[in-house]
Amino acid sequence: MAARFDTHPQYVPIIKWQKFEQRALSELVAPVVGRTLPCIEVRLPGQHASMLESYADVWKQPALIDYSNPDGDLNASRIKELNEFLKVVGGSGKLVTPVLNPATAAKDFPAIGPSLGNRKIALRLRLPEPGDAPGAILIVKAALEVPGLRQRVERLIVDLGQTPAISAANRPVLAASLQALKGQGFKHVHLASGSFPASLAHINGAGEVKRKDWELWTQINALAPDTLIGFADYGPLNPNWSEETLKRRGNRVIIRYALNDKWRIIRGQNATKAESIAISKVMTTVYANEFLGAPFSFGDRLIADRVDPAVPLKNKAGGHLHISEFWTHHISYVLKKQY
Repeated sequence: MAARFDTHPQYVPIIKWQKFEQRALSELVAPVVGRTLPCIEVRLPGQHASMLESYADVWKQPALIDYSNPDGDLNASRIKELNEFLKVVGGSGKLVTPVLNPATAAKDFPAIGPSLGNRKIALRLRLPEPGDAPGAILIVKAALEVPGLRQRVERLIVDLGQTPAISAANRPVLAASLQALKGQGFKHVHLASGSFPASLAHINGAGEVKRKDWELWTQINALAPDTLIGFADYGPLNPNWSEETLKRRGNRVIIRYALNDKWRIIRGQNATKAESIAISKVMTTVYANEFLGAPFSFGDRLIADRVDPAVPLKNKAGGHLHISEFWTHHISYVLKKQY
């Protein structure tokens, strides 16, 4: 495990509650699990039903749970579903921390208060324009004045959405704003963004995508080291998913393999098992110096199994399991190599 930032808060991957994201969470192993605090986004009624049915079996640790829509709004039906989850789910469901938007906390906190039990609250401040960070402090201050909320809140996520390009001259402003926000009484403050593109159509075969989210976080963290800013990201998914594109899947299998400063991308020509095997062979031969081997993560083992002649063809899994593959490798890479 990496020990560079072991005094910082847990890593927060912002991850959807879909079948293969669930598989990824269930396949994480110690000590990776202990440093992972997923922010699980629950977007549709079907996903809510799945949360009620299987949450405690999939993830047995603390987590952040965000039932809001992509804009951070909790409408009446979402409030109803969140309350149902908080009341019904036992086991690890008792360890969850609901996520609220500070801009609407005055409305949302009283609506879920009776269902909270002993749980804490996390705030997620969506900040698509980093230059607005100083003004956003007022929004957070107002949220903390909501009766009873301050005593419940320990954690704030400042979410930039798509990783912005921030000049060297403006980075200290963002760092100072995060420092000021933590000074409002938060135990933990995280900086979240995502740099994965909405489309990989520009990559034909093999290529790479720069991990600008990790780069930005390291720059801001270096400017405010005593603030202990936590790292949060959207992993190998674009942060700008809407509910309409929530289940959109490409018609090609793809390896999205996290490395220190980029993702190695290998796109197949179709979505067949044979193509999953073919792109895995490229990963383990052409990019053998980047491939970390089967023991590194569940995802790495899937890649290794596909190219292993001793593994029966029926056990060489591809298709949508590439989603579980890239998530488990990504989370493991962040925690074993970087954070």
